Amino acid sequence: MMNGAIRSEVWKYRCRMVKGLCRLLCIFISALAVMCSSCSKKISHTYRLSRGGYSPNSGTLLVKVHVDLGEPLKEIVLFAYREEEGSAEYIFPTFPGPFDFAWAPKQDLFLVTHGGRLSLFQKSEPQRGYTGTAIRCPIDVMYTYCAWNADADWLAVNCYALDKASDSRRFLGLYSAVQEKLMVTSIPIDNRRAVWKDNTSLYVPQNDSVVEVRIDSGKPEQVKRIPIEKDAPFFYGIFNWQPLIQKNRKIKLGIRSLVELDEVSKTAVITTAEYIFVAASAKTLVVFDTNGRELCRTSPGRVVRFGSVGGDPNTVYGLTGSTLLRVFIENKSLNIKEVCDLGRL
Repeated sequence: MMNGAIRSEVWKYRCRMVKGLCRLLCIFISALAVMCSSCSKKISHTYRLSRGGYSPNSGTLLVKVHVDLGEPLKEIVLFAYREEEGSAEYIFPTFPGPFDFAWAPKQDLFLVTHGGRLSLFQKSEPQRGYTGTAIRCPIDVMYTYCAWNADADWLAVNCYALDKASDSRRFLGLYSAVQEKLMVTSIPIDNRRAVWKDNTSLYVPQNDSVVEVRIDSGKPEQVKRIPIEKDAPFFYGIFNWQPLIQKNRKIKLGIRSLVELDEVSKTAVITTAEYIFVAASAKTLVVFDTNGRELCRTSPGRVVRFGSVGGDPNTVYGLTGSTLLRVFIENKSLNIKEVCDLGRL
């Protein structure tokens, strides 16, 4: 009798414990649901494109997404959007988050700069995801802007040296696709993107001037210094032997002002081999040829932030919020097409 009573009390105790744990679990799940619901209201997504982020080969556009879950939960991810299929595929891994990225011309691979790393990504089979391969590169360097030349045998990289003993903190980096190795040169560069002139020479911005650098011998050589106006935060290249810059709120080709912006913005201008696209304001989107002559304009009715060059000189991509836009010239008129809402992918 005594043993049976003890067993009965033990069983009742265990039942009470289980019920108590179940109640605690329900309370925890409810609290977690409330927290998730609260956090979901604070989640914000910011989308960014990059100049070399479109691949004509595969019709794929790379998109960077800044995901803000509220301090200190922030993340930067990268995904590939195929316009023809309307599908998106996330790129893994890109820790510690991508800064810049560019497709290699005429090839199905792209490079990502992320922190102190450089990685090449390639999709070997249609059914499989993108595979990343680390590039041999110096340590104690942060890699930011990148740009391929037309033959995809050289990549220019903006390198930020972490060594405080350096006279200049930023230097031009050159990655050789043939040797599969990156070298950090002694050529200073400021916090802007280098622009290729042709396959063997490029323009390197240095404060109030631009240095032309040649690498046809395999070694970089500074051959010419081109003065530009002081305090010009953005340099877009040399057209018709004149630098295209943004000075205050004006877009200038040489000494000539093409158009005035409503605000200083690094996403207001994008250039192709033949055209200069400028989103001056929500009311003015205008295209110039490389001589600075206005060709066409339209009123977008919203702020457009340019990002990627399309598959031909007539086409570029931009964003307005989470909406992806394709801007193109057709029949001497400027057209804007909404591609998709990236926030719904």
